[in-house]
Amino acid sequence: MDADDRLAAAAGGAARYMADSAGMENSEILGLQAAVVTACKFCFKCHSSATNCDISLQRLTDRIEIELMFAGKESPEGKAKPSIPGVDEIVCEFLENSSKMRLIKMFVPAA
Repeated sequence: MDADDRLAAAAGGAARYMADSAGMENSEILGLQAAVVTACKFCFKCHSSATNCDISLQRLTDRIEIELMFAGKESPEGKAKPSIPGVDEIVCEFLENSSKMRLIKMFVPAA
């Protein structure tokens, strides 16, 4: 995805759809949607070399995971993990030639 706020909003919409189909409460759905948009914008600004990022959304039995991966060789030193409301966990990995952020939102499966 290109570093474009409209595409970040589209990613948030996709997360909203997944959260709705998982039966989450409306406030949690809106929180997850906002978190994905915020995370996308954060990743757009993380590395000056990052002109785009890859995003994948996955709904599992008890959680939704959104993973953003973007190019960049900058060191993670001095980069604090972002605090983004609306998700239960944020996992950041700094690889040799790229960085990855995973947002995790837990939910109770519908019976």
